[in-house]
Amino acid sequence: MKLSKENKKILNDEFEFVIKKMENSENPDQMLYYFTGIYTMMQRILNLEFSEELLFTYFVVEKVYVAIMDRIRALKSGQTVVIFHEDFGAKLIDSVKDLKTNFNNSKQRIEILNKMVTLTYTTNGNGYYLTQKGLIDIYSDTKKLKDQTA
Repeated sequence: MKLSKENKKILNDEFEFVIKKMENSENPDQMLYYFTGIYTMMQRILNLEFSEELLFTYFVVEKVYVAIMDRIRALKSGQTVVIFHEDFGAKLIDSVKDLKTNFNNSKQRIEILNKMVTLTYTTNGNGYYLTQKGLIDIYSDTKKLKDQTA
């Protein structure tokens, strides 16, 4: 990604702070509050140094936040059929760590963003259903998606 050294350092420092705070969060609301630090810092950097790759990454991460918050709101309003997998928070933190580590590698960054989207998809009705059927296996340490032909 084409960004100045200074902005790369600012973003890296923000990732480090966010990861620590997410790891120490006491509840999903708090964890997502700190998660917002990632895309908001990207937006600040976009205002100073525009990059289409950064814009794309910002857009995906911000939409991941919105979708997860929608599920939290639904749960709070009593819609409890679709619930978070017990490892969801840990997997979200892992994906943020992976994004930090591989941020400047375009191919790796896209793969991590895909993983974040799949993880987030498990929080909506159809994604939860597909997880229950075993078609989405994002929570396994060895697989991202099960081969549907097996």
